[in-house]
Amino acid sequence: MKKLYASFFIATAYVALLGQSIETSGFDPKEIRPGSTSTYTVILKDINGNISSDDIPMPDGLQIIGQSRSQSFSMGTSGTSSSTSLQYTVRPLKEGIFTVPEWSVEYKGKTYKIAAATLKVDESAPAQQSAQPMGDPFGMRSMFGLPSRTRTQSAARQQTQSFDDTLRSSANLEIKLPREEIYVGESVPCELIFSFDKSILRNGFRLAQLAPDIKKADAFDCPAFTTDPTVDEKSDPDKVFIIYHTIVTPLKVGSYDLDFSAKGVFNRDMDIDDLMGMSLIDRMMSMGGGRQVPFEIQMPAKKINVLELPADGKPANFTGAIGKFSLEDVTVDPDALSVGDPAIITAKLVGMGNFGRIEAPNLDTGGDWKSYKPKTSFADESNGQAYIGIKTFEYTVVPTKPDLKYAPKILFNYFDPISKKYVELPSKEIPVSVAPTGRSNRAVQKAEESKSAEPEFAQILDKNEKTHEIELLKSPLFWGLQVAILAAIAFFIAKRRRKLLLENNPAYAKKLAYRKQCSAYLAKARDDASRNDAKAFFIDARTALQYALTADSERESSSLILREAREIMQSLALEQADIDSANVFFDGADAITFGGLDVSKTDLKELDKSLNKLCKLLEK
Repeated sequence: MKKLYASFFIATAYVALLGQSIETSGFDPKEIRPGSTSTYTVILKDINGNISSDDIPMPDGLQIIGQSRSQSFSMGTSGTSSSTSLQYTVRPLKEGIFTVPEWSVEYKGKTYKIAAATLKVDESAPAQQSAQPMGDPFGMRSMFGLPSRTRTQSAARQQTQSFDDTLRSSANLEIKLPREEIYVGESVPCELIFSFDKSILRNGFRLAQLAPDIKKADAFDCPAFTTDPTVDEKSDPDKVFIIYHTIVTPLKVGSYDLDFSAKGVFNRDMDIDDLMGMSLIDRMMSMGGGRQVPFEIQMPAKKINVLELPADGKPANFTGAIGKFSLEDVTVDPDALSVGDPAIITAKLVGMGNFGRIEAPNLDTGGDWKSYKPKTSFADESNGQAYIGIKTFEYTVVPTKPDLKYAPKILFNYFDPISKKYVELPSKEIPVSVAPTGRSNRAVQKAEESKSAEPEFAQILDKNEKTHEIELLKSPLFWGLQVAILAAIAFFIAKRRRKLLLENNPAYAKKLAYRKQCSAYLAKARDDASRNDAKAFFIDARTALQYALTADSERESSSLILREAREIMQSLALEQADIDSANVFFDGADAITFGGLDVSKTDLKELDKSLNKLCKLLEK
């Protein structure tokens, strides 16, 4: 009996292997009127898989607005075979004849060619009619591979079409900016609003995913949508509003279209009508699940005039700051010092604007102070958008002459886009006391006297003292003590040199600090991976990469975006595979939050190894 079963399953597998194919039944119906929908079907025979709608070469003017899936089985003397139908609901944007050309799909090393299919859209096309129930309430005919005589697809198609019609007529995506004209380099807060009719919710659909995206990335910069949107169901009795707060920064002067789009998924729980329209196998597979209806919406292009900053009144030392700022907490430490001793001037820039593009303000040294490139840090108060916060500058200065009364002023300026004027904002005068160098005149005089001829002490020493000196020089204890003293002096010099290097070379100090931060976030990412916390892992991994990539540059780590990260890695001549691996860490957290990324099969420990490898390459 066991041999019989074994033979049966071997034959089944062999027949399934021979019968594998991917083909299309084309459009149904093949002729429709404008505003109607048709279904493009791809059939997978004895293949368990899926095909993304993005892989189908749909012609211009034909848009996929929904997707569903059904499966049937048939049994014969040679075994069991399956057939999976992938139905893509399409909507024409205009009249005409649309042809999906021949295309191909690869599966397990084999290429399957899918025949071309044509859809005609014309006012003279027959009106669509719904199929009427004709028995087979349990889907038995579909289960055994017989032609279905039920309402299997028509009801689902009607329901999807009704949803599509409602969404198409009510959904809207718009951007709201404070002004129609903005300046190049200005960071402008705005709202991206997706709205739809509440009747969609009343019909059992709920919004499961929404991922907005900017299209004109060459003319505008927009940070990733990392914060949860605001959901407003109260301000309008008929509409639901999903509001994203973001920042748009124009990159060049001119008139450009600001173009956003959004992809999402609505879910709908199964009802009795859905279950009656399915085969028995589909019904069993759908228990506890629901119907997913993907959609994509394009924002009508919004024309934005990007102005150049006015030349009239522009300071020669303009910092690039655009917004509204104040210069606060300017301090000098120490405020009493000698010529040649270093001091630290600290200033905090507080306000709203394009912090990521602000250069360090100049110092008014008056030729009496030597200054070094400042260290900078930024505390973001705008949920990762780098628009509201505190930017701190730390300058190392050294007085070159005594009796100086004030520390150097910080010469900060910015452009106010509301008043359309430049604002000079120098720091207040801070009193200091600068004494001459620590060597007094008496010390200088003694040093000069020491250069004169000294008494010949060798003539005073007697022979016994000379003998003791020779014995001391031969003592191992004496030489061991000398080595210890020299080692202590060398350690002190090295430590002092490193301290001065950190004070006088802010770039070196930043490099050490950022590498330390990178190591800390790598440790956090490793801990996230061990706890299988995918979202925390991707956030900490991206932060570690940002610190590693900006350690040798003037950039702030928090303002680094994926495009700039790739440019840095390309300049370092990294392998393309290593550059592409950064995409996963920059987009992972966003994909989980907004794209519904399934991470159940993601090996976080392997990703952690890849992350550590990439950070080590960046340290070389």
